[in-house]
Amino acid sequence: MRKFVTLFFLLLVFSCFLSAKEPVQVAILHNDGYTLYQEFRPNDNTYKNTARDMEVLASKHKNKVFSQAASLVKTIQNKCKKYYDINTKLIEILKQKWSKPHYANMDEAWKETTFSKDRKKVQDIHRLSLGMQQAYNDWNEARNKAFEKKEITEIIKDLEKANNILKTTIDGVLAEEQPAMDAIAKELEIMKMSK
Repeated sequence: MRKFVTLFFLLLVFSCFLSAKEPVQVAILHNDGYTLYQEFRPNDNTYKNTARDMEVLASKHKNKVFSQAASLVKTIQNKCKKYYDINTKLIEILKQKWSKPHYANMDEAWKETTFSKDRKKVQDIHRLSLGMQQAYNDWNEARNKAFEKKEITEIIKDLEKANNILKTTIDGVLAEEQPAMDAIAKELEIMKMSK
């Protein structure tokens, strides 16, 4: 009987330990990470498939417009993967930071201000990914209209215009990359050291 009571007491203490309330900030960051994952997976497959289709058309028609399209889509895919990987690691670092016990005891105004700054870092990297996704969506719409044409020369002409707009948009998003990376310089150093 005494062993039973001791075991029961240990299980009760252990269950209380496990059910310790997770900070709200950690839960928000966790949800952000899940949202990013749900967004990344299908888009990554779309980019792979589109680039492959453009490469097939490039070899079939021996035209650089299709290979340029494939290259631009691969750029989008690579950048979106880079942003996703950085954000995943950034969220883990921030979750560890906000899980520290002394953060729970800090003033609410301080927590709110500090968490807003931390979450903005995640959102800024995500915005880069959204910019790339929007660039792809606009290009894809133009590509679909181009492929409604009957003549291959008309398709190529319209696709070339779409490629030029896509390149300009990608360059615009890339211009925003450095400020976002500068804002997370400290976290990027932590990521490098943890490799």
